[in-house]
Amino acid sequence: MTHRIAGGIDPPRWPVLRWIGSLGSDVSEEMRHRLGATIANSTHAIVCGSVNSICVTLVAYARLDHPVLLVIAALDLLSLLARLGVMHGRFARFAPDVVFACGLLWASLIAATTTVVGFSDDMPMFIIVVASALGSCAGIVSRNFAAMRYALIQVAIIDLSYKVPFALRNPDFAPLLALQGLLFVIVCIGIMRQQRATTVRAIAAEIESRKQSFADPLTGLLNRRGLDAQAREMLAGGMANALLCLDLDGFKSVNDRLGHVAGDDLLCQVADRLREQAPSGSAICRLGGDEFLLLTTCVGEEDAKALASRLIRRLMTPYPVAGSLSTIGVSIGIGLIPADATDLRQATLDADRALYRAKAAGKGCFRIAAQPGPLFGEMAG
Repeated sequence: MTHRIAGGIDPPRWPVLRWIGSLGSDVSEEMRHRLGATIANSTHAIVCGSVNSICVTLVAYARLDHPVLLVIAALDLLSLLARLGVMHGRFARFAPDVVFACGLLWASLIAATTTVVGFSDDMPMFIIVVASALGSCAGIVSRNFAAMRYALIQVAIIDLSYKVPFALRNPDFAPLLALQGLLFVIVCIGIMRQQRATTVRAIAAEIESRKQSFADPLTGLLNRRGLDAQAREMLAGGMANALLCLDLDGFKSVNDRLGHVAGDDLLCQVADRLREQAPSGSAICRLGGDEFLLLTTCVGEEDAKALASRLIRRLMTPYPVAGSLSTIGVSIGIGLIPADATDLRQATLDADRALYRAKAAGKGCFRIAAQPGPLFGEMAG
């Protein structure tokens, strides 16, 4: 857990805890963050687990009158408060280390209670603490499977806490308990691996579905929904932007002459050239047919003009399509977006008007809409 508690969990800062809490290097950053959410978003499980262990420890104290059990219960309560306290507010940056450290402490406190009771002669209480410990292990495996080392260490600490006292008091059973402990760990690993694989597949499918809902299926560029989503992030940056509206000139004749397959190939090549020429961080959208939008951070009018000129030169370079070279052109309308804009509505209107003027001027050129003012107009490129 970090300042992004609601979305997932970042690696701890302390190297030992970073290794223990590793979510794996075989998945993307987004996948790791989503896997971490299975650990981070479990306040209910954390509270229930701690309340159970505290109650069991207090019952054990009432039966055994052993003062160390009161200390264990107090530490358990403090651990719970610490984990809850770092989930929000100014202490959130310490959350990864605190959560993993307190999780290990919680498992150790359960083990301490079980060990103390295990060396007593109170068999009913021993059965209760063992049942509680096994229940805690089940919760750990089902909740912390994303960080397998962390979960295995917790489970091993708890598992040893009742096997060791029993083996010391009944040495004849030690080999059987050792074998049972090994099998228990193997089963836990198998369950966690299967759970992790299932979760990874589900998250990957969700990510892919989201990408598909934001992408044009032919070119892989953004669709209008995807552009709107990325535009919100770009406009929130408080920087000036420019929206370029592009319409291919002569595409229809190539599509009619060579067929739709060749036309689709040509559109994909256009998309590749747009990606190649667009500044880093730009959003490129295919509106449909042979119309495209390009949203980019722009220092000023001259930057937008320079970009439009590069795009026209690059997109007019002949394309290898259906065994021959085909040439098309492009007309571009540019709408400037001030730093305080919150949406693309005005820029879209400006770019559309500028595009209309570019096509009326003979195509293969660009026009840029002037920023709103008393003498609103458009300037030729």
